[in-house]
Amino acid sequence: PEEEGSAPKPVRARVSLAMTDAAETTRVVASMSGDEKAAALCDDVAANVQPDSDSISQHCGQIERSAEDMLARLDELVAVLNKLREDSKEQREALTPALEAWASGLARDFAYLDSAEETVEAVKGAVANVEHQLAQLESTEFRRARLADIEKARKGIV
Repeated sequence: PEEEGSAPKPVRARVSLAMTDAAETTRVVASMSGDEKAAALCDDVAANVQPDSDSISQHCGQIERSAEDMLARLDELVAVLNKLREDSKEQREALTPALEAWASGLARDFAYLDSAEETVEAVKGAVANVEHQLAQLESTEFRRARLADIEKARKGIV
């Protein structure tokens, strides 16, 4: 019995509409009122829609363990990267003076090579000048006189 002013209590069906025997389902549904049918339908939907909290908890636990494993691996990777960064910084600091000395040595060597090239060019110019002067001398009277001296020497030998 319902008291006046209070909300009506829901009708809960004790029969599921998802019975396997169609004749039994029809007989049970025919004997139910509209509210009982609606309540039974709601129970069936709720049973099929309501997630299984145990499987959700188990799945959440697996996800949590996977996330923890990934975070641990990430921490390991960060530690390795930090160690590599420190090692490379130490090596860079150790190599910098040697590389600077090597670079200054290269600059000195290239300056020496530039000087040697300038000297070679100067020698080439001097040789070309001497060859030019010699060619001029040979084409002038000096050459004729020299050829005459050679001819006299040859006649004296014969």
